[in-house]
Amino acid sequence: MFEYLMPLLVMPTYGDTLLNQTYQAAVERQIAYGRSLGLPWGISESGYNAIDVHRNYQYRAFGVPVWAQKGISRRLVIAPYASALALMVAPEEACLNLQRLAAEGLEGEYGFYEAIDYTPSRLPREKRAPWSGRSWPITRA
Repeated sequence: MFEYLMPLLVMPTYGDTLLNQTYQAAVERQIAYGRSLGLPWGISESGYNAIDVHRNYQYRAFGVPVWAQKGISRRLVIAPYASALALMVAPEEACLNLQRLAAEGLEGEYGFYEAIDYTPSRLPREKRAPWSGRSWPITRA
């Protein structure tokens, strides 16, 4: 999401332009993907639930599988900041998504967690929850 919406951080948008259509399409696709999974939406580059030998969380790009790099579809990490960026494009939908994230307890003392990692392979079996007929983890990165 960051790559698609980044221009909005520094320049205005104008209706009926290719950039404006791109912003709309990116947010609409994110929302549709989240709904298809029954999860909050907002996939972008972020930290996730993997650490290196120095116990630092790892950081990488994530995306909606239809538009993302090969191999991304096995990774499902929601970054709340992506919804904050989407406020510039789809304010109602973004507010609802942020409210959903808050209602699900995905914020702490200083605001939302950087990322919520729903990738099954990154959690032990006992931390996985049933979701959409599959076992998906719910954790905070």
